[in-house]
Amino acid sequence: MSHTTNPPFETLPVEIFHRIFDNLDAQTIVYSIRSVCRLFQRTVNTYNRYNLDFKSISKSNFHRFCHSINPQNVISLRLCDDEQTSNQIGLFMSSVRLRQFSRLHSISFLGITEFQLNMILKRMQLNCLTSFSLNIQQYDSRRRKTTLKFLSSILAHPRLRKIELNIKSDLIYNISWPTNTKIVHLTIDSDISFDTMLTILSCSSQLHTLVLKQNLPRRMYTTKQTFSFPQLTALTIENLNDTIDQLESFLLCLPLLIDLKLIGQNCDLDGKRCQQFIQMNLPYLNNFQFFIDIIKSNLQTRNDLEQIIESFRNPFWTEYKKWLVAAQLKSDPSPCIQIYSIPICKSVLRYESNSYNSYRSNSTILSSNDPLIIKNINELILPLKSSTCRIMNEDELATDTPRYFNVTKLDVTIDRRTILDSLKFLTSVIDVSKLVEVKLESFCFNKDNKTMLFEIVSILDQARSLSSLVVHSSYCKYELYPYLSRLCAIIPRQIKHLRMPANELNQIEVIFERCQNLSVIQFEITRTKFSLEVINWFNQHTADSAFRRHVGCDTIWIGTKKNLIKENHKRIKLDENQSDY
Repeated sequence: MSHTTNPPFETLPVEIFHRIFDNLDAQTIVYSIRSVCRLFQRTVNTYNRYNLDFKSISKSNFHRFCHSINPQNVISLRLCDDEQTSNQIGLFMSSVRLRQFSRLHSISFLGITEFQLNMILKRMQLNCLTSFSLNIQQYDSRRRKTTLKFLSSILAHPRLRKIELNIKSDLIYNISWPTNTKIVHLTIDSDISFDTMLTILSCSSQLHTLVLKQNLPRRMYTTKQTFSFPQLTALTIENLNDTIDQLESFLLCLPLLIDLKLIGQNCDLDGKRCQQFIQMNLPYLNNFQFFIDIIKSNLQTRNDLEQIIESFRNPFWTEYKKWLVAAQLKSDPSPCIQIYSIPICKSVLRYESNSYNSYRSNSTILSSNDPLIIKNINELILPLKSSTCRIMNEDELATDTPRYFNVTKLDVTIDRRTILDSLKFLTSVIDVSKLVEVKLESFCFNKDNKTMLFEIVSILDQARSLSSLVVHSSYCKYELYPYLSRLCAIIPRQIKHLRMPANELNQIEVIFERCQNLSVIQFEITRTKFSLEVINWFNQHTADSAFRRHVGCDTIWIGTKKNLIKENHKRIKLDENQSDY
C-alpha cells in the first residue's frame, strides 16, 4: 500500500502564493496574510501585482497604503472621491509619487475633478494600460483642451481593451477618436448623439461589446443612410425609453449580434414581431435578455397581460431558442405591465406584493416563485406596509427558504403604521445572514413604527458581513430624537459605514465605542452649532479625520483613533470646496 505525502508548506514555489494573492484584495494580503508567519512575510514582500481599490477603505489604512506600498508594485488602481471618502484623490496626489506608478494596467477614477485628472495623467506612465474608467465630478472649462488631448491619447494606446466613460456628453462628442482603436469593450453613461455613436463605431473595428447606460442616440431615427457595424456582437441598453420601431432601426446596424440585453420602458415587445425581426435581421442572436415596463395611458388589465404573453408561446421561443419569458401586472409606483426574460436580467428589483396573482409565463414548468427567476437579484427595494404583508399567505410566511435568497443589499421603506407580522414577512423575503448593505427609510419615524425599526436593526446582528447601515427619515427627523439613545445601543457592531440622525454627543460616544470597525460615519444634523460640537469631538478623539457637510448631513471619514485626548490636536481637514463654518 503506497502512502502519498504532501510536500511541506515551506517548499511550495513562491509563484503559487503570488497566484493566490492575485485573487485577493490588497488589505487582506498586507494586513492579514503578511502577519501570519515569516514565510508569508517574505512572500508578501516580493509580491508585485497589487490591486489597490480605495473605494471603501478606512482613512488610516488609506494613509498606510500610500506610504508603504511601492508604486511600481501596483498594477491596478481605483480612486474614489465621494461623500464617504472626502477629498481622497487630493490626499492621494499629495501622499505618493505619481511618476513611480509605471506598471499600471487598470485605472479607475470615480468622482475626480478635471484639474486632478490633468495633474495625474500628466505624471503617470500609462504604457501598460489595458483598462480605463472615468467619472468626472467637477468640470473646468479652462482645462477642456488638455482633458480632450489626454483622453485621445489614452484611446490610442495599443494595449487598451476596456474603457468606461461617465462624463458629459459634449466632452465625449469633442474627443478626437483615433482611427482603428484596439478597444473591445466600451461602456458609456451619457446621452450621446448619433454622430458621436457613428464616430465611435467607425473608429473601433475591434469593438465587440457596447454597454449604453442611458437611452439610444436620438438622431438615428431621422437619417436615411444605412450603416453596418458587424464587429459588434454584444449590446446592452440599461435605460431604454424608445418605441419598438426606433429600437429596430438601431439593431439593423448590428447584423452579427450574438448577445442582446434591454432594460427600460415604453418599448412594446411583441413575441411574433420580435421573432420575425430576429429571423430576418439577427440570425446569430443566441442570448436575448430583457426587462421592460410597458406603460399605457389607459389602465392595463389581465386580458392585456394574457395577450402579451401569448405572443411568446410558440416553438420559436420555447423550443428552438429556449427563451423563457414572463409578464406580470405592476401597480406600484405606477401601473404597468412588466415583461421580462427568465432569469431576470437585472440585479435590482422592487418588490411587488400583488404580482404573484398576475404572473404569466410561456413556460409550462416554472411557477411564479421558482428560484431560477430571481437568482440574479442581489438588491431589493422593499416597501414595508400593511398591504404588502397582508398579501402573503401563512404558507409563504412560514417558509424556511427566503424568496430572494441572493439579496445582499436591502432598501426598506417603513410605513408610518406597520403590522405585527412585518418582521416575519421580512425574514420570509430575504436571507438576513447574507446582507451587506441595509437602508431603513421612513417618511417619519414615530411611536407607531419605531418598534419595527428597532426589531429590524436588532436582527441585523445575524448579518455577519454587514458593512453599511443607513437609518433615514425624510421628514420630521426630530420625532426620532427621543429614541436615538436606544437605537445607538443596538447598532450592529460589525458595520464600517453608518448613517443616522444625531442630536447629542453621548450618542456618538456610544456608537464610537460599540462599532470598532467604523471607517465612515454620517450624522443627519439640523443645528449648525451641534455640527461644530461634532467636529470638536472628532478632533479630540481621532487624528487626521476628514469632514464634509452637505445638505444637512455631516460626513466624517474617520482617521486614526486616539487612546488619550491630546491638548494640541490637529484640526479636521475640510474639503477644498467646503467652508469651515
